[in-house]
Amino acid sequence: MPRRLLTDDEWEQFWRHGSVTTFERSGNPNYDGEIREFWERQFATLREGARIVDLATGNGAVALLAAEYSTANDRQFRVDALDRAGIRPETDLKEADAAREWLKSVRFRGGAPNESTGLDSGCADLVTSQYGFEYGDPSASARETMRILKPGGRIALVTHHANSVVVREAREGLEQHRLCLRREQLLTRARRVVDAMASAESDFEKRMLKHDARTENLRRKLNAAVVRVQQQAGQFSDPGNGIGFVLNGLQAVFAPGLRPAERRATIRRLREACDAYCLRMEDLLAATPDAGEFDRLLDHLRSAGLIVDGWFPLVYREEALMGWAVAGHRPRAEDAAAME
Repeated sequence: MPRRLLTDDEWEQFWRHGSVTTFERSGNPNYDGEIREFWERQFATLREGARIVDLATGNGAVALLAAEYSTANDRQFRVDALDRAGIRPETDLKEADAAREWLKSVRFRGGAPNESTGLDSGCADLVTSQYGFEYGDPSASARETMRILKPGGRIALVTHHANSVVVREAREGLEQHRLCLRREQLLTRARRVVDAMASAESDFEKRMLKHDARTENLRRKLNAAVVRVQQQAGQFSDPGNGIGFVLNGLQAVFAPGLRPAERRATIRRLREACDAYCLRMEDLLAATPDAGEFDRLLDHLRSAGLIVDGWFPLVYREEALMGWAVAGHRPRAEDAAAME
């Protein structure tokens, strides 16, 4: 069972940040290209009025795709979007206004883990999950999926892949944050400078800080650490994934006109944001299946009674590996009898 580093409350806070997907990207705020095409192929197999259950939905990326497809093709899908965390995309999602038409047709419910959805048996025509099924207990999740699917109902998953761009970005982001916070201790150094500056109250005392040996020494050490971080930025494919975030945060700490308490509060918020990001990425990496674990995930589906129809690496725009795509179904009674 993958190690869960984030609590349900911490995941709730993450989704309240407002991104429709785990990784914010420019352009379409939801999935597009081959990812959208994969999901639309699944939706195209469903009859009018079919019920879709999206597990570990987060802010509803796949559920919103289903609702959008249903509206565009007049399918009248019923979409349930479930998550262990206390999600509320209708208020937290940054793109909520643009997605309002689809949001109102999705039933979001938090406090509903993959392993225990609380749904009726045999209620779903399609169970979906993107970057979520592998969290928690995949064996119990497979059994729950088997229970809620109708005979003949389908399951479609996109899971993390150990060599995907998503995992690579997570590793790089962690490395950048650790460089800034652990090796170079930028926030600790910034706090020391702020504390030293706090002793200067009058304008004269503030001007004299440049002649205070201790304050100047702390400032030089902070500046030197920033330079070392900047010099190492070139080794990363996207330095903005961590280094840029921290350095921009430091600029906010030392913005003109702030009181010492405001500077300390800015450092505290920056550290909390960095710590939360690191926990999220560590959670992601812990849940990412290697080759053997992915095979075991498929075995969990089969052991639960599901038929695995196929799986393949999902590649975005013909160049970016995004994960494993998996499709399967619950056999009908006559199919199960024929297999015995």
